[in-house]
Amino acid sequence: MTTRIGPMKIILTGATGFVGSEVLRELIACDSVTAITCLSRREVRPRSPKVTTVLHEDFANYNGALLERLSDHRACIWAMGGKASDLGDELARITHTFTLEFAEGMAAYTQDHAHPFAFCYLSGMGADPSETAWLPWEKQTRRLKGRTEFDLQALSDKYPGFSAYSFRPGGVLPPDASKWVEFALAPIVVNVGALARAMVSVAVDPSTAQPTIYNAAIKRIAQQ
Repeated sequence: MTTRIGPMKIILTGATGFVGSEVLRELIACDSVTAITCLSRREVRPRSPKVTTVLHEDFANYNGALLERLSDHRACIWAMGGKASDLGDELARITHTFTLEFAEGMAAYTQDHAHPFAFCYLSGMGADPSETAWLPWEKQTRRLKGRTEFDLQALSDKYPGFSAYSFRPGGVLPPDASKWVEFALAPIVVNVGALARAMVSVAVDPSTAQPTIYNAAIKRIAQQ
């Protein structure tokens, strides 16, 4: 892993969502980030000259022209996704297929161009890479997120310049959440602002990050 504190371009998905919109605010505020490219099905309202939207309909396919356009970016924060109760039959396609198709496309492309690329994946507490855990709570979601984590790490092994970091937050609280609630439920919740700061921090400088970043580590990174 290479320290990359300095001018850099970052890709963001899920920019219009709850977590992604907070990540976008943090990216805009980060002096090390000179440009943010949002892959989205609809226009992301630019709140900064740093922000460019690339409209993309089919997240299961990425052609050479798009990968070439993104070839000078050094990281991606993948904040797209959800849980089975929200996504229904689309869960596997959105959680696993979309993520892996883009990650492998960028991994292969950046290896050909000899520069490192960090992929920060928004997973979730209880993600199960073994797909064997017995807990019934959101089992399908946890297993698919776990499978995605596992396959992202396989890409890290296959492509030396590619490094994947899976964030496993607990319940994500809004920016104005009660401090008492955050304190009382500290082991299993995180404020969305802290989660966004941690993801941006690792995208900019992944040199000390672990491949799996748990709830407590997310909070520590956000405070640094």
